[in-house]
Amino acid sequence: LLVALSDFDAGTIATTHGFCRRMLDELGAVGEQDPDIRLVENIDDLVRTVADDLYLSRYARTRPPFKVRVAHELALAAVADRQARLAPEDGGVAGERAAFAAAVRAETERRKRLAGIVDFDDLPALLHEALTDPRHGADACRRIGSRYRVVLVDEFQDTDPLQWQILRRAFHGRTTLVLVGDPKQAIYAFRGAEVLSYLDAVAHAGDRRELDINRRSDAGLLTALDHLLGGAALGHPEITVGPVTPTHPWT
Repeated sequence: LLVALSDFDAGTIATTHGFCRRMLDELGAVGEQDPDIRLVENIDDLVRTVADDLYLSRYARTRPPFKVRVAHELALAAVADRQARLAPEDGGVAGERAAFAAAVRAETERRKRLAGIVDFDDLPALLHEALTDPRHGADACRRIGSRYRVVLVDEFQDTDPLQWQILRRAFHGRTTLVLVGDPKQAIYAFRGAEVLSYLDAVAHAGDRRELDINRRSDAGLLTALDHLLGGAALGHPEITVGPVTPTHPWT
């Protein structure tokens, strides 16, 4: 334990995107990454340019169904969360908004390929492609899985489905994978986070432990909160408010 504590700072700490970038670099040829590809931090200017071009080409000879400002908002939102399904797919103004956003997504990807650039949001998708590749995927998973003895993911409730699939393929069943999260604190749906990823991880977990001891609040407050919220399902029947044991007496 003393050795572990003394070497605590030697552990690798990274964001999800930073981890994906590092793994793609380490995979080398197995990751099949073009060495001439440039990583850029932000593509918002490119997305706005694409939106302007498509807005003119689609609505130059007809009355636009929405303003240019709205077109920019739709474009940026659609590209920022590339896993989200755009709906509705039928006609009307709402359907045209979704169709416009889908066209921006496709054209943005085409121009990125022509320019030889990727952005940070591309990194998880690129790593997922490497791990699921029919020819090299299994070897890529083994190489990444053997890279770490223990993997701990904090704030796991904010993980999106693609990130969870990367973690599961690379580490589940290969090394010690610890996922720490509270679905009641899931607040990043607008960035693609999906609480169902948390529930799927729970279903695959070999061991599950609850943090059911509160070391901050006194017994009176916890009793009152349990009276108000105890057993409440928060958006899903498997996400409920459970009992918490206090360590501080009534005050």
